[in-house]
Amino acid sequence: MAAKGLAGNRQAKRALPTNSREWRRLRESILIRDMYRCQEKACGVLVVGKGQAHVDHEDGDPNNNDPSNLRTLCIGCHSRKTAREDGGFGNVESVVVGCDYDGWPLK
Repeated sequence: MAAKGLAGNRQAKRALPTNSREWRRLRESILIRDMYRCQEKACGVLVVGKGQAHVDHEDGDPNNNDPSNLRTLCIGCHSRKTAREDGGFGNVESVVVGCDYDGWPLK
């Protein structure tokens, strides 16, 4: 399946599509609350630039938009979390061996 098809399926499962005004407002409030810093333990990188700041549903439920369930993640931490949870953005789940301190996959 094409990547665009996967993205469409993911949007259909969300209570607030990421292109909605409500989501954009909520997202911005979370980024401000977290001071644009990745909230993953031992990361804390400042996320600036287009596409770098992600707002993640901690419990993995895209319908749970309670601010206590949302947190700012950098693109790397968000990608690793998604891969751990479901094999990566809608792909078949795969076994992830793990990453070192810098985020590189372990051999």
